[in-house]
Amino acid sequence: MNRLQNILFGLIMSFCLASCAYTSDADRILDEAQERLETSPDSAFVALDSLDRRQLHTREQRARHALLYSIALDKVGIEMTSDSIISIAVDYYIGSEDKERAEEALKWKGIINEKAVLVPDTDTLKRQNARIIQERYADKMRLESNRKSIFLLVSLSAIVLLICLFIIRRTNAKLSRKPDDKAMELITQRLAVLDKVLASHISSDDRIYRISEEEVENLISDRESFITSTRIIFKERHPEFISYLEKKGLTDWETGYCCLYTLGLKGKDVGEYIKKKRHYIISSDIRKKLGLGEHDTNIGIWLRELLSELENKGM
Repeated sequence: MNRLQNILFGLIMSFCLASCAYTSDADRILDEAQERLETSPDSAFVALDSLDRRQLHTREQRARHALLYSIALDKVGIEMTSDSIISIAVDYYIGSEDKERAEEALKWKGIINEKAVLVPDTDTLKRQNARIIQERYADKMRLESNRKSIFLLVSLSAIVLLICLFIIRRTNAKLSRKPDDKAMELITQRLAVLDKVLASHISSDDRIYRISEEEVENLISDRESFITSTRIIFKERHPEFISYLEKKGLTDWETGYCCLYTLGLKGKDVGEYIKKKRHYIISSDIRKKLGLGEHDTNIGIWLRELLSELENKGM
């Protein structure tokens, strides 16, 4: 068990370090471009235009990029006929606490709109160039949007890997007990997804990456199905844990809900994933069945400790 935990910890740390490095690199490029806007706008524009949008993980980064990119376009003499790019920055900063950038974004939106009015309808070349830039920017951001959940997907891939490792370990330790057909079907399904994820990280082919991303998305997009299948796999791997929850009166769905916590997700993550407004009420109902008060302990930590305790008793 400790070996598997070390493997998972190593995987998650690797993903976190890679993600942090990727994000900090984007911030560095944005900082350098901002410094060069006045003295070398051409250089700043090239840096901003060539920046891989997949590095812009947060809304703040995407808004800042849109603001700097809009300023750079103006400073290199490219007139826009629409405020679609600068509006990304305005929409974000208006609702943020960064009042200075909110004012700057609004100022540049006004400048862009004023200049857009001055571009005559007969100047087809300028209008065509502006349209190409706007469409190209939207396409790049759309690609980033499709991949903005990469860290979540990679994390879930690691969770799937952990489940598979648990199942493989249990299967090797207890060859005499064969999983039921339903559990075996789900295990096979998740192993197939894992194969594609592993292949995508080895291969440099973007097509393989997109396929693996779609496979993981398909696996987790049907939330009810994912919760149900996770409960079934947990029942195969951790029968004592599932039995304990069932004896406390938890329904199958509530048991699957608890399994999400034992995967390492936090309450906020679970709430956002199941997308139920009753998330707090559901959590409170489960606490009551487990004999926990509202402020006794973190339910995720409590469930993971329960799982560990039951597993250690069974070893």
